[in-house]
Amino acid sequence: MFNNINLSFEQAPPIKVVLRFFLTGAIFGVVAFLFALFNINSFVNIGNSATLTFVHLLTLGIMASFMFGALFQMMPVLAGVSINSSELISMRVHYGLIFGLLFLISSFYSGADILYFFAALFLGYSLLVTSYTILKELLKVQKSVSPKGMMLALFSLVVVAILGILMLALRGAVNLPLNYIDIKYAHIGFGLFGWIAMLIISVAFQVIEMFYVTHPYPKIITRYLTVAIFTFSIVTLIFPISISYMQTFTALALAVFALFTLVRLSQRKRAVSDATVWFWRSAMGSLVVFAVLLITGNFIDINVALMATFYTLFALSVVYAMVFKIVPFLVWFQLNRAGYFDAPMMHEVIHPMSAKYNFYIYIVASLFLIVGSKVLYFAYIGYLLMTISFLMLAILIYKAWHKYLHTLQFGTKLEFPSNI
Repeated sequence: MFNNINLSFEQAPPIKVVLRFFLTGAIFGVVAFLFALFNINSFVNIGNSATLTFVHLLTLGIMASFMFGALFQMMPVLAGVSINSSELISMRVHYGLIFGLLFLISSFYSGADILYFFAALFLGYSLLVTSYTILKELLKVQKSVSPKGMMLALFSLVVVAILGILMLALRGAVNLPLNYIDIKYAHIGFGLFGWIAMLIISVAFQVIEMFYVTHPYPKIITRYLTVAIFTFSIVTLIFPISISYMQTFTALALAVFALFTLVRLSQRKRAVSDATVWFWRSAMGSLVVFAVLLITGNFIDINVALMATFYTLFALSVVYAMVFKIVPFLVWFQLNRAGYFDAPMMHEVIHPMSAKYNFYIYIVASLFLIVGSKVLYFAYIGYLLMTISFLMLAILIYKAWHKYLHTLQFGTKLEFPSNI
């Protein structure tokens, strides 16, 4: 069934490494959408402080937190790599990300050079250490195409971090012979397509088949799709004038991935009702619409807010889909591996109905945000519902962590005699 999947659970990190990032991401989700709710009238210029704050709460606060947590968990499992001192490294990365984001937001509003410096220092450390730690292990792995896509995603993260540091330097007191606008567009392109999209695609190549018992993706897609997207991003970086053409090619590649994923999900061998399947379908549907808007945006006047909304919904839907699969499995797996008889079953960690209720709120919020890109009043409702959705997610992650700790303290553990 899993011909292309090499699983190694023995090297999985401590559960708190993952849940620390996940809970932080959910809390940042609450903060981000509460911020949007009270600053919605300020989102009129893509370069003002409010817009920059919201964008980086989404990309660094939410997406990076969840992605880093997933990477620390999935690299040992999917790629078989061993991350030495994962608990210590992840904690440093975690705090670097939090403090770096706080300094970054403060710098947007104050413009103080010292805040730009600390933002670059902490975020640069967090992003580059994560990339280096995982890349050096992935370079040793040749088991499947998925780690190769992850390597390209991490290389893209390195580029994103370097470009971000350069932008902070240019916004501060450092004079560099660089074009800020070109750097900004490359930063956005590598962040959205090279880092977020490619990592999601690479993970999907493994987890769609593994979690939902589907046929594998065609080899031509698993081998060349992420390479193509990375190439388009590199060309845009070297030749900024080609950005329009490269965006079109990238959009086509993303649409191909989304459509094949929808087909695979419709042909899964265990067609049971599952909220995570709905989240994946929501993600792929949003990605298809985004790709169409990105392509037509080269020829017609298009609402940028609408395009950004669909891409955001694509990324966040995948976050929900992964969390509702990973968290219950981790709690069950770690306790069973430790020998606890009464470890909660996966459906007892996060009940499937809780995931479905969260999906209902999320999808209604998404609809209001889509309409809200045209009619401001509906955006208020969308941001409020999205805040509630992330608050529910944070509570569910915390309860899962609490069940794990409760079982460790009061559960019945299988003990082997020392003389055996």
